[in-house]
Amino acid sequence: MPANLKLRPRMRSLLSPAVTQAEWVGIIAWVGMLLIPAALKLDFYMLAVTVGLLIVCRVHATTTNFLLWRVLGVTYMVLLSVGFAYLIHMHAELRIYGLPLAVTLVVGSAILFISVQDYLADALLIWLILWPPMQADIYAGTEVYLLLFCAASVSIGFILSYSYLKNLRSVLLVESEFRALAETDYLTSILNRRAFMQSFEKLLGGERGGYFIMLDIDSFKEKNDLYGHDVGDKILRAMALCLKNAKGSHSFGRIGGEEFGVLLQGDDVEVACDYALDLLQAIRSSVPAPHHYTCSAGMARFSPGDELSAVLKMADKNLYGAKRNGKDCVHLDGALLQAVLS
Repeated sequence: MPANLKLRPRMRSLLSPAVTQAEWVGIIAWVGMLLIPAALKLDFYMLAVTVGLLIVCRVHATTTNFLLWRVLGVTYMVLLSVGFAYLIHMHAELRIYGLPLAVTLVVGSAILFISVQDYLADALLIWLILWPPMQADIYAGTEVYLLLFCAASVSIGFILSYSYLKNLRSVLLVESEFRALAETDYLTSILNRRAFMQSFEKLLGGERGGYFIMLDIDSFKEKNDLYGHDVGDKILRAMALCLKNAKGSHSFGRIGGEEFGVLLQGDDVEVACDYALDLLQAIRSSVPAPHHYTCSAGMARFSPGDELSAVLKMADKNLYGAKRNGKDCVHLDGALLQAVLS
């Protein structure tokens, strides 16, 4: 997935509070415009704009759909501009405020959008909506200055939006890289123990049970001592590649020196056992002789709400049983896996 797509949820979550606050400021300003003139009478259009602004603001603050979030931002500014344009059109004495209002809306909304394209569309719509009410005697013969104000406000807003979003993406990319480094095992490029256990705890707090598989490379220390650390690292990377290629897991990681963990969702014991047996078979052939290796595995069922330590203890107990049974096998519920399936 491209980096920009990965950053979208984070950018939205960071911008949402500021966007919501700015939208409420706009709503307060709109309501203030309705309340200040004593002779102003509310009509259907004013009420419709008020209700529309409140609904858009509410949905905008709660939606998790990225495309809808973008559309609602532009929709809000269009509604606000339409409302002000209607007031200016209905009350000629307010036309003098059309120019500063347009400039304020265009420049002020520069940092409220997640893309420059959205901002430019917003700025264009604001000027298109507020331009007609400003065409009064007060600006007669000076339309060129209006065009200059229009171009200047959009240019300033564009620079603000572009610079702000560029810097925000840069910061978030660095943050994303640091997060990946904090969660990834440096040698195997899969989840480290901390990140894997967090994934496990989150799964235990969910609504579905599953199986945890604890794997330990057989006689790893002996191979490391016999062939050297380069071969040992090669075996660890090969092990990680087997986990990446095995389909059907929820998550997996390196939880110790030569220990790995796999999480499977679902209560189907046959699916879980097939996964474990296929994984051990892939491991056997992942590195050619004389550096080939095997793994022993202990499986444990878990259900929502189970204690993490209890599941780990059960898996470790089954792993110890697999080691005592000659290694290169899987134990579940204290018995050899083939026996369980039969």
